[in-house]
Amino acid sequence: MMCKLPGWETRMLCKFGLYTLDTERCELRRNTDRVDLEPQVFSLLCYLVQERSRIVTREDLIAAVWSGRLVSDSTINSRISAARKAVGDRGSSARMIRSFPRRGYRFVAGVEIELRASDLAGPETVTPANQRSSIVVLPFTNLSREIEQDDFIDGLVDDITTALTQFRQLIVVPRSLCNSYKGRTADVTQITRELNVRFALEGTLRKDGRCIRINMQLVDSRSGTNLWARRFESDQSDGFEFQDKLTAAVVGEVVSRLEQAEIDFHRRTSLAAPDAYSRVMRGTSSLYEWTPASIDAALEQYQLAMSADPDFAPAYAMASYCYVQRQSFGILLDRPQEAAAGVSLAWRAAELGKNDSCALTRAAHGVSALGQDIGGGMSLVEQAIALNPNLSAAWYVRGWLRIFRGDTTGALPDLDHARRLSPYDRLVFKINAAMAYAHFFAGQYDDASRLALSAIRERPNYMTGLRVAAASDAAAGRRSTAKLLVTRMTNLDPRIGVSTLPLLLPLQPAELYKWADGLRSAGLPD
Repeated sequence: MMCKLPGWETRMLCKFGLYTLDTERCELRRNTDRVDLEPQVFSLLCYLVQERSRIVTREDLIAAVWSGRLVSDSTINSRISAARKAVGDRGSSARMIRSFPRRGYRFVAGVEIELRASDLAGPETVTPANQRSSIVVLPFTNLSREIEQDDFIDGLVDDITTALTQFRQLIVVPRSLCNSYKGRTADVTQITRELNVRFALEGTLRKDGRCIRINMQLVDSRSGTNLWARRFESDQSDGFEFQDKLTAAVVGEVVSRLEQAEIDFHRRTSLAAPDAYSRVMRGTSSLYEWTPASIDAALEQYQLAMSADPDFAPAYAMASYCYVQRQSFGILLDRPQEAAAGVSLAWRAAELGKNDSCALTRAAHGVSALGQDIGGGMSLVEQAIALNPNLSAAWYVRGWLRIFRGDTTGALPDLDHARRLSPYDRLVFKINAAMAYAHFFAGQYDDASRLALSAIRERPNYMTGLRVAAASDAAAGRRSTAKLLVTRMTNLDPRIGVSTLPLLLPLQPAELYKWADGLRSAGLPD
């Protein structure tokens, strides 16, 4: 039963007026009397107290208290009313929880924070301020001395903010709350403290004739360091085309850096009771090592995340993806049972994450690769792209699904777009491998070999890359190189043979025959 906000310090006493919020016992007291509260109302009150330095939007509440699930306005209103009633805010009196029309809510009473004396000597633990990664896109500074450039950079900031909001794993400060910082000279770390966010994106614009130059940097408020910085230049005559391309490029790179920063943070941080989000981050840290053992460790974390929050869609989506990776490595011990488990997880992720493009993307991969339901997978990934056209993973998965359908001509543009959206993503090696398959089935063996070798240089044990590299070299007449690659494959997976290939990728008969023929000629046993 949920009775507190995930990630909140579990040994705090928060005192305001006659009330004490005890986060260890999950209770609110008025003087010494216990105030009865539903668990969800307690969580909402905890969040408002925690975020008391700023106005909390309804979107923030949904993300923190309801884990991003769809919630009606009436449900939020009823929980706010219950919280107000619990702390004695009645009628027009708003001494504790104040409403800001069309903006949100803020806990305005003075709060004293105490740690339980019995815990002061205990081991220090660090907890994140929000359940999910949070970011603010600050107003960019116009250094061009041309007032008309203000409209351009304001529009660019709007576009970037909107695009980031489409990533459900992020809490993005609304643009309306950032406008007050325009023209102010304030330290970025001070602003992030005021807004209670982890990351800030800031930028400047300069102009020379028709050429504009935009510099951006992503700041981590926890360390005060720059996670990322880039310079973009273009002829302003490109207009909206340049603005759209710039937005896509910035968002792709920023989201990739945010994900890595979150993974690193949760891997290093000791939490007394990790929540579902932290479990998913830890699992993804293990998954990205791309070994059979690390995939199993990741699956364990995702299963713990599901136990912590049975309605957390990303946990189901990533657990399903673990089964996809186990299939890729050839380590499904009971394929019918494990494939069915992965498909079930995928559909559950899609059900819980109807508005989560990342969950839908992983679900699409699971139902198609494990369940060979290409039509169902295509429907899910189309939903993901409609929700978030800047999600590189969605275009990558759609590229694979086109390959599964035999549409290599359509697969290449999707995969190329995925790579352009996030060129520095740590998963680019997977995009390159998928492009290698598309080139191989199109008869472009040198291009296929080049891309496959790029993938396995990044990950030498990447079986999906090795299998297409060997087939491409064999088809191009480089039999000796192909045989060496097959030897590497069989050392990694002694059970692999031509007869097992249909279990690895749900290809059409013509593509499967061509792939099997190439690997057979490279020396892969039947």
